[in-house]
Amino acid sequence: MNTKTINIANKNVVITGANSGIGFQVALQLASQGANIIMACRSLDKAKRAQHELLAKVPGANISILTVDVSEPESIAAFAQHFEKQVGSLDILINNAGIVTPNLSHNSAGYELHLATNYLGTFALTGLLLPFFTKDEHTRIVNVGSVAHRFDKFDFDDMGWQKGKFIYWKAYARSKVAIAAFTLELHRRLQKHGSNTLSVGAHPGLAATDIGQKTGVTTVKTRFGQWTQDKIVAWIVAQPAEGAMSIVHAAVGEGVAGGSYFGPNGWFEIKGRPAEARLNPQARGTEFGKQLWSVSESMTGVSYLSSIDSEQDKSSCIAIN
Repeated sequence: MNTKTINIANKNVVITGANSGIGFQVALQLASQGANIIMACRSLDKAKRAQHELLAKVPGANISILTVDVSEPESIAAFAQHFEKQVGSLDILINNAGIVTPNLSHNSAGYELHLATNYLGTFALTGLLLPFFTKDEHTRIVNVGSVAHRFDKFDFDDMGWQKGKFIYWKAYARSKVAIAAFTLELHRRLQKHGSNTLSVGAHPGLAATDIGQKTGVTTVKTRFGQWTQDKIVAWIVAQPAEGAMSIVHAAVGEGVAGGSYFGPNGWFEIKGRPAEARLNPQARGTEFGKQLWSVSESMTGVSYLSSIDSEQDKSSCIAIN
C-alpha cells in the first residue's frame, strides 16, 4: 500500500473526540504534519488538558477547541454555527467520537444512545459542515468504524430496542453498520454531485483505549483480573498510536479512493499496518444505503445531497431543515 501522504500544512482538520484515545493520537499525528487541528470535544476541561499535552509534543502547532456533544442535535447545530464564525473553511473532517455503554440510554430526542452518538450525530454533523469544505481536490470525510460491525445487522424495525432485549455490544455493532453504510452512500452522493470531497471509512482494530472503561463495560474488579487484562492487552491489542494509523491513512494517504475502507492488516484486523478492510455485506447494499439515508434525514432533521432529478436540482445540493 502507498505510504506517501498528501500535504496538509495549514489545512483545517476537525476531529471529534480528539481529547483521548484514537482521536488524540490522530490529532497528534496530523498536527505533526502541520495541520490546523480543531478539537471537537464534549468536555471543555478534558479538551484543554489534551490541547496542552498536544502542544507540549508539537510546539507551535495550531490547535483550537470547539465543544460539541455529538449525541445531541442542538449541540451539533451550535457547533456548526460556531465553526462558521470562528473557522469558516474545512479540509478534513474525522468523525471519531463514539461510546460503548452497558445500559439502555437515550438522548434528548429519545433515540438510543449508541445510534444517536455513533451514527446520527455523525450524519448530522457531516451535513451541517459540508458547505464549508474548500474546493481543494484533497478534502476528505473520514468516518471511524469498528471491526464489530461485521457481527450483526442493522434493524430498521427496532432501532430503539423496544422489541428485542437490549444487548449493548449489538447496539454498538449496529451503529457501526450504519456508519459503514453511510460512508459508502455518502461517497455515491458526493460523486453524483460532482464533489471533490472523498468519503472514506477506517477502523482502528482492537485498540487499548478507555472507551469501554468510561462506562464500565471493560472494567475489571480484581487485581488478578487487572493483571490478566494488562497481559492480554500487551500481547494482543494495539496501542492507540498504532490503532490511529488506519484513520490517519484514510485522512491523508496519497491515492486513497472515495468509498475505501481501511483497517489493520494483522490477524482478524486486530492490529497492524493500514490495509483494505472487510465490510459487512449489509453495509455495501445500495438500497440499504438509500433507506438509511432517508431515515437519517427524518430522525436528525438534516437533509443534504438529495438526488439530482433535473438541472434545477443541481443548483441546490444542500438543504438544512
